[in-house]
Amino acid sequence: MIYHLLPELEPFSATKGGALARDVANIMRLNPSHVVACSQADDTWGFDVDRILVLRGLRAYNQIRGKRFLPRWTTGLLLQQAFQPLLTGLKSGDVVWCHNQLVFSAALYSSVHAKGAKLIHHFHDGHAHYAARSAMRSFLPDASIFVSEFTRQQWLSLFPWLQNTHAIPNGADEALFHPRPKAEVRTTVVTEVLYVGRLQPEKGVHVLIDAMRVLQERNVDVVCRVVGSAIFGGNKPTPYVNSLLKASPTNVRFEGRRSAQRIAEEYRAADILCCPSIWQEPFGNVNIEAMASAIPVVATRVGGIPEIAADGGVLLVEPGSVVGLADALQKLIEDKELRITVAEKGLRSFQRRYTWTAVCREYQEVTDSL
Repeated sequence: MIYHLLPELEPFSATKGGALARDVANIMRLNPSHVVACSQADDTWGFDVDRILVLRGLRAYNQIRGKRFLPRWTTGLLLQQAFQPLLTGLKSGDVVWCHNQLVFSAALYSSVHAKGAKLIHHFHDGHAHYAARSAMRSFLPDASIFVSEFTRQQWLSLFPWLQNTHAIPNGADEALFHPRPKAEVRTTVVTEVLYVGRLQPEKGVHVLIDAMRVLQERNVDVVCRVVGSAIFGGNKPTPYVNSLLKASPTNVRFEGRRSAQRIAEEYRAADILCCPSIWQEPFGNVNIEAMASAIPVVATRVGGIPEIAADGGVLLVEPGSVVGLADALQKLIEDKELRITVAEKGLRSFQRRYTWTAVCREYQEVTDSL
């Protein structure tokens, strides 16, 4: 049995969960021996209840942690108690697959091995802050999975003793993200640029806004639709979001947060996706979702994104360059044939590398090796 352990704030839900819950659900669809362990769940993913293990103690842990500073030994005791339902059923040969929470892996490491089971830690981001560094010195995963080679090298530069490390990209759901039917007639005439993601400074939305202003000044006929919110689960504005709203030219529209199904429809309605991140993006799911939807991508040369772009489908620009971003967008806006060519290359790349079938085949090699 393989148990996927989600962070305490991530519900296993198709409507309330985030990217990690979606990833685990897609893995579980292809692997009937995989189950999820989480703080809370509902039935929206459609799995039988015996494949969902709810660790209610994680909610109590989160409430206590949110009110006071917890020393490491206290954190360990609280988590050991929260993980008891998981540990009780753990058998020799089982695998605990921990997603992102290093403190969880550190707390589970000894108990998992005492049961004759193995521990995989899946690094979905590149935040090696102090707490992460402290946790990493207290355990050694039996295998480590990273969402990109960039992220793998980033962590190995800090913790060179990690062994059995693997760079395996994320996947996207083909049933959800797919090209617009050829028979479907578009009702819009103006080219649409789409942004999907969190509205936070590191995502570079302000750079995209400035690039749209440049395109407007150049009299380029285009509209940009911004889909997302600053805070997961809600559309409450922040000072950054307010600054975006205030600075936006008339060719930018803010659409708020959307469900996964609605986001998939947004891709099919758009002509171009823009991913203007200015931080070292560990992977960038929106890029492969757009490729699966057969629309071209303009993205920044940061983090793991160049790995996604290696086989086509993405035009890369330098992070923070307003003019560079505007030029790349204008190139695609004014050349429909180029849009089609880039989109076709992206779709082929997705079908070869980023379907969940292809990704889970790589995951299987890791679990088999244990």
